[in-house]
Amino acid sequence: MKKHKLPFLVTSMLIGLIPLFVASATISLVAIYKMKSNLEEDVYLRLQAASAAVREYFEWDIHEDILEVDDASLAFIDSYSNQDIELTLFLQDVRFITSIYKEDGERNIGTKSSEGIWETVKQGKDYYAAGTVIGGKKYYVCYIPVYGSSNEIVGMAFAGIPESIVGDNIAGNTKTIVFVFVCVAAICAAAIICVGLKIRKPIVGIADYTHLLSRGSLGVDIANASAIKEISTLIDSAESLQGNLKNIISKVDDKTERLNKNVKMIHSGIQTSNEATEGIVVAVNELSKGSVHIAESVQSTAESMQNVGESILSIAESAVATEKKAQEIETISSEAKDNLALLMDANKNTVKISEDVVMGIDEANEAIEHIRKAADAITSIASQTSMLALNASIEAARAGEAGSGFSVVATSIQTLAGESDRSAKEIKTIIDEIIEKSRNNVQLANHIKEAVDSEGNALATVSDSFDKVNDKIHITVDNIHDISKEIDALNQDKEKVLEEVRSLSAVSEENTASCEETTNSIKELRENIEMISCQTTDTNNISEELKEAVAYFEL
Repeated sequence: MKKHKLPFLVTSMLIGLIPLFVASATISLVAIYKMKSNLEEDVYLRLQAASAAVREYFEWDIHEDILEVDDASLAFIDSYSNQDIELTLFLQDVRFITSIYKEDGERNIGTKSSEGIWETVKQGKDYYAAGTVIGGKKYYVCYIPVYGSSNEIVGMAFAGIPESIVGDNIAGNTKTIVFVFVCVAAICAAAIICVGLKIRKPIVGIADYTHLLSRGSLGVDIANASAIKEISTLIDSAESLQGNLKNIISKVDDKTERLNKNVKMIHSGIQTSNEATEGIVVAVNELSKGSVHIAESVQSTAESMQNVGESILSIAESAVATEKKAQEIETISSEAKDNLALLMDANKNTVKISEDVVMGIDEANEAIEHIRKAADAITSIASQTSMLALNASIEAARAGEAGSGFSVVATSIQTLAGESDRSAKEIKTIIDEIIEKSRNNVQLANHIKEAVDSEGNALATVSDSFDKVNDKIHITVDNIHDISKEIDALNQDKEKVLEEVRSLSAVSEENTASCEETTNSIKELRENIEMISCQTTDTNNISEELKEAVAYFEL
């Protein structure tokens, strides 16, 4: 997409006016700021002088203690009103006399100053501020301390100018500065436009002349001139370019005709050489086809034998690997048989141990039965002891106090007999549980013995199967060993056949290589001739294009 381009006059105005406007605006803003600062500084100087006059006028009356609001004092207070300056005398922070009036028309006497002003002035400092509101109006103000007879601060001298008056002065000066800026900018813009028009005219003439040159018109003259050195040099360069183009085009036109004649002669010689080369290529191709056919047959035979050899090698490797695997299986089978023998021995030991366990459980049952009988005897003794203790208690009761000690002993024996009876019953209960669990253990031991016997029979059957497998593995290993010997003999015969095929293939390849070299040489010669022909055609085309390009210009 073609971009929109700015005209020269607009560009020159932008280059000249933008910096002008920026510089003028900057200078104007700085001037307005400085004007405002200087004007405010002048206002404060005037206020300082007026407040000093108030202090000097009333300070003698304060020292002599004759201060009062009389006509002379009021006349002095109002003497600065024609300069738009208001005056006030404060006793501490209360207005004693002032030229400022309230909205009801009365003087603003007896009111206090704004908060914070008296605290500043009573420290001996002057107070300046803008925007201070007094009686509903904003003022630029100045407060200075007033001293008594003992040099103590007893009040303040005030001078103020309404802020609206100062603002009007600032606004008027600002308008003046802006007006000057606009006038200067307009004058400079007019000057820039005039200069731009003067520069634009010869440049437009050069652009038109260059456009005519681009369309082939070399007989046009530049009618413009310029007082600017660079533009004048550009016009001279364009005229020089026109003369040089005329000379170059005349020479190119003459040389093009001679170049066309030479190219036609070279093209005719190339056509003759190309026809002779075609006959040689046909003969060599026929010879090459026969050699290639022989080479392909030999190569096919060699590849077939090579495939047979690879198959033999693959079978040999498989036989060797199978023999190794069979030997490994035989070794593993032997190890498994040895482990099976160890397992059978362990099974026999397990049978023996299970029988011993059953016998041990039976013996434990007999011992437990004896314990049970002993517990029954303890229970019978405890019952008899309890009866004896009861009889003893009865006799002790009959004996009265004489048998009281015997009664205590009889009670203790009866208690002991009761505890013995309970312990014997607990022992009997535990023995019954042990007997029940022992019977279960006997059943489990019998089941274990039966399982171990069954396992021993299965192991014996497996051992017989391993013996049969080992016999078959020995036979397989011997057969694989015989196959390996036969494969080695077949591999030797294959190597002899391959050696003969390689010899025949080498001879065929030499013949084919010779034919290919001859063919390649002829092809290279033919390619060179074709390349020369193409270059000749290309040169002829260039000559025609050059002739057409030169014909574009009109001398």
